[in-house]
Order: sequence, then structure tokens, then C-alpha cells
Amino acid sequence: MKKIFPERFKGQVIVLTGAARGIGKATALRAAREGARLVLTDRLEKEGSEVLKAVTEEGGEAIFLCLDLSIEENARKMVEEAVKAYGRIDIAINNAGVMGNPDPVHALTKEQMDYTMANNFYSVFYSCKYELQQFMKQKKGGAVVNNASIAGLTGLPGNPAYVASKHAVNGLTKNLALDYARFGIRVNSVNPAGTDTPMVKEAYEFVMQKQKEAQANGVSEQEAQSMAGQKTESMLKRDALAEEQAASILFLASDDASHMTGEIVATDGGWTSF
Repeated sequence: MKKIFPERFKGQVIVLTGAARGIGKATALRAAREGARLVLTDRLEKEGSEVLKAVTEEGGEAIFLCLDLSIEENARKMVEEAVKAYGRIDIAINNAGVMGNPDPVHALTKEQMDYTMANNFYSVFYSCKYELQQFMKQKKGGAVVNNASIAGLTGLPGNPAYVASKHAVNGLTKNLALDYARFGIRVNSVNPAGTDTPMVKEAYEFVMQKQKEAQANGVSEQEAQSMAGQKTESMLKRDALAEEQAASILFLASDDASHMTGEIVATDGGWTSF
């Protein structure tokens, strides 16, 4: 359990996407314990409702919106409902995303690329668009934290769609920081490596299956293993906990990071350092 800072976000309104599982869920629970009022969104209705229940049972204040943020109108609705519920937004954490189905470019379909970009990049773009409109309307600044990935810092074998989508998130993050600093709006990103979440577990299982299929089709064991890259561990020799990623996200969202913007923070246990 990470140390909680009671009242760090007292009275502040946080919009949090991808709140139903993993990093989003951990971020929601910690932010609630630190006094935030939460607007939770996810397209997983059952799991999202369970997170809402967990937050409110601990005395937190929150609403849950079941929305697919790859659709622009839903991002507009998210901010509209946040303002309707709480009168404003103070912080936006854009965490929603997918792993997609990895394939090298020669085998990648347009549908695969479109799906990955829609859920990893356009969901962030649409969310930022309406969050920033609201921040500017309020004229009191704001903080945005986008969840990218080590795939936004380097390449990952056999996964060009995911890598392209996460590089796009980091490029957007840098440009938003440039464009909106004069309005008192900070924009940063976190970039996790392996993290103990359902999505990462599903991704590992998918890669293992692809390796087995490759070997069954005559690919050598060494070549099949290269599908996961040459590095499978961080310097710390373990995956991060979702709670550790939540701690980094909420630091960047907080006033403790008041002089940080445009930062592409590697929350990866040193994975991209070697």
C-alpha cells in the first residue's frame, strides 16, 4: 500500500478515463482516498460500476459514465456530464487504451491500425479537446495526465500499430504543453512498462500464443522468442503494481508537480534506460 496524502485533492474534480480496471481503478481508489470528486468513465459497464461502488463505500464522491471515448461525441458528453455533476473540472487523467492485436506491418490490416489508433490516440485527442475547452472556459488553469507507454518511447517487436499510437500520444502531449502553458494548463504523460494489470496479462498471453504458433510453423525457438523483444524485464526485475503507476499519475496531477509540463515520464522501472 502506497502512502496516502489525505486531502491532497480535497474538493478537486478529476475526470478519469479507463477507470474500470488496472491502472485506472488504482488511480480512482487512491484519488478518492485523497479527497477528489471523480468522474469515472469506461466502456466496461460492469467493472466500472464495481469501481464506483468501491469508491463510494470508502466515502468517496463519484459518478460513472459508460462511454466509448473513441467516439468524439462521447468525449464531449463526458465533460458535459462532469460539469453538470460538479460545476467544473480541475484535473483530467486520460488513461483509456487497448493493446490491440500485434502484427508486423506486412501483415497488418487497415482495420487493425484504425482500431488501435481510435482507442489509443483518438480517445486521448477527443478527451483532451473537450477537457481543454472547459479549462479555458473556467480560466483557472488545469492539469492533464495522459497514459502512454514505453511503446511511446521506443519500438516493440511486431507491434507497430501500438507503438505508432503511443508515440502519437506523446507527440500530442508535448504540443499541448506548448500551446496551453500560457493558460496555466499543464500537460504531461506517464509511460509504463510491464504492469500487473488485466490488459498486460492478456497481452503476455497473446504473445506467448503467437510464439507457439510461430514455432509450430517452423520458426526457430530463438526467433520466436524475439517476438517479445530482447528485454523482458525492467532493471527492477519485476512488473510494476497498478498502485505504483497511480502514484506517478497523481503526483503529476497534483500541485507538487506545479512546475512540470511537457514531461514524458518513463514510469518503467528503468526499462528504457538500457
